[in-house]
Parts: sequence; C-alpha cells; structure tokens
Amino acid sequence: MQEFLISGLRRLVEKTADDFDPALLSGLTAARAIEEWAAIEKIACAQKLRAATRAEEVGLDAEGIVGDASGVPTGIARRQTRAARKAKGKTKDAFDKGKLSPTEVGAIADAAEANPDAEESLLELAETGTTAQLLDACERIKREAINDAELAKRQRQARFFRSWKDSLGMTRFSGALEPLVGAKLLAELNRRADRLFRAQSRAKGAIDTVEQRMADGLAGMLDELAGSGDGKRRGPRTVVRVIVSKSALERGWVDPGEKCETAEGDHLPMSAIDDALRDKDTLVQEVVIDGVDVQSIRTMKKYIPKRLRDALEATGVCCVVPTCNRTHNLQIDHTAERRDGGPTTLANLAWLCPYHHRLKTARLYDLWRDEQAQWHWEVARARAPAI
Repeated sequence: MQEFLISGLRRLVEKTADDFDPALLSGLTAARAIEEWAAIEKIACAQKLRAATRAEEVGLDAEGIVGDASGVPTGIARRQTRAARKAKGKTKDAFDKGKLSPTEVGAIADAAEANPDAEESLLELAETGTTAQLLDACERIKREAINDAELAKRQRQARFFRSWKDSLGMTRFSGALEPLVGAKLLAELNRRADRLFRAQSRAKGAIDTVEQRMADGLAGMLDELAGSGDGKRRGPRTVVRVIVSKSALERGWVDPGEKCETAEGDHLPMSAIDDALRDKDTLVQEVVIDGVDVQSIRTMKKYIPKRLRDALEATGVCCVVPTCNRTHNLQIDHTAERRDGGPTTLANLAWLCPYHHRLKTARLYDLWRDEQAQWHWEVARARAPAI
C-alpha cells in the first residue's frame, strides 16, 4: 500500500513537471514557483531520509543507497543521513514534515545539543529568516556554549591541511588555521596581491583577478622560503618525477600520443619542466620513454629490467599498504606471487616495506588493487602458518 501511494505521487509530480512551462511565468510567479518546487524538494528529501533510517535498521547500506538514488557523492549522502539521525523532538517533527533541509536540520540539531533552550527560537528563525541567517545563528550558539579553554583546545585540534589534484593537474588544497595564524597568512597574501596589482597597473597590461594574484603571492612566499636559511644548502627540497617521451624532450614540446606527465599521471606542459629545471630548490628526475611502452614489458623471470625499475621508481617510492607511507629500505614485490604464476610486469610490481612484505609472503595478508587503482590490504582468507 505504501509503495503504491509513493508510485502514484511520483507519477503525479512527473505529470506536473511535464506540463510546467517556465516561459509562461512572470517574474513574481517564477519566484513563487521556485518556492513551491523547493518545498516539494524538502518534503521528498525528508521522506527519503526517513526511509533510509528504516533501511539502516534492517541492515542495508542506507548511505550508499541514498547516494546512488540521489546521484550525489557518498560524502554528501553520509552527511544527509547523519543529519537526519541527529534530529530530535520538535526539530525532527519539522524535518519529517519537510520544513527543513538536511543542512538546516543538521545545524539546528548541533546547536540544540549545545544549548537545548535555543531550539525553539532556531525553528522560528528557519520559518521567518534566510538559511544564511539560520546557519550563522547556529554557529553563534555553538560558540557561546564553549568556554575559553575549550575553545582554544578545539581550535588547535581543528587545524588541518589537505591537498589533491584536479583534472588539469593543478594542485588544489583546503585547510583550517587558528585565527591569528590565519590572519597573518591572509594579511601577507593581501599585501603581495596589492603589490602585484600596482605592478600590473603600471605595466598597463592585463590585470589578474584577486584570486590569481593571491595565488602568485603564495608562490612567491614559497620561493622566498626556499631561498632563505643559513646558506648551507643541503640539496633541493622538492623532487619531481617526470615520465616524458624522448622525442618530446628533444623537440621541446609534446605532440599527440607522446607523454609528459608526473609519476602520479598529472599532465605537464614542457615549459613547466623547464621552469623546474631552473629552480635550484627542485630536482627533476626524468624517466624517458623512447618508443618502448613499459606497460608492455613482460617476463616470467625474477630479474626486473632497468626500464621497469625506473618506471616503478617514477610512480613514487612508498610502501603501497594504505596508512603505512614508509619510504625507506623498501622492497619490490610481485603483487601476484611468482610462485602462483605472477609475471614481472609494471602492473604486477609494487613497493612494500620489509614488515608488510613478510606478512604477504607468508600469505597472512592479501594485497590487491581495484579498478580505481586504489590498494587494499586485507587479512588472507585462508590463514597460513606463522612466519
């Protein structure tokens, strides 16, 4: 019966969407239509997450189901389902009726946990104010509930720096700094951005955006940091491993079908390598591929050809077991053991520290890589004798 009602409602919404033509709306009615569709969206989201709670109770992967069904990353689905679980009392009632979004219900639940007396006023603000006003009020209530010593402790624990690469190979990062440290960094970046703006204005050429000038300011800070010190250079601080086609290296630019990329697979323009070679603080280690695809090199012998070893080193010398991160005294392992017919190929070779290598050789643990090239380290299904 419940499933029949939901299916009928879905057909009704689909029919309404088919008949809906925004081109026929005036400005005011378009704004009203946005509000109505948003209200429907909140109601549907609330019921979806209520169903997710039930799915979790019977042992299903609720977060995965929500993510797949909604077309959102697992992280967003996880935050939504956890926010729904946090809601209690009047906040839960308002959410179940579709009056709050997952973001709003999570913020109110956290603030009400810090100060239960604030829940009712926050629910009123959710009806009369904007989402931004509600979120600001929730953050203020949480801060006011923390004493000075606890605030300092939490700020210290909350600091972090995280980096990743995007599709262009650009290094992106996010982080959190304690207030005074963050203020110092922003002040310095703003000072450098202003200086760059004045220089570009005098040159009467193109003027970069504020964000671009601040990025250049950060790069300038790193250059100055590399040049500072006691004058006793101990070698470059940065090591870049590059895989490049011999023909591209000799020519000075990359043609289609040729390689010029970091060991991690990030594509590079040849000019970036030229800049790195001129930088005294950067060491460029090149693995030149001169017409031979190292992926095609295959042997059943234990000996690892130099070309394969160079390519393996270019992928980064680090124990591949997740969370290990050891980079010294490593050993090359055949992922599929040679005794089981595993070949000597680049795809079947990996770096392991001696400890993890012994555990794998003794068949106590299995090492494997999934389709996204992520390594997995798991207890072997059939336990072997101790080492």
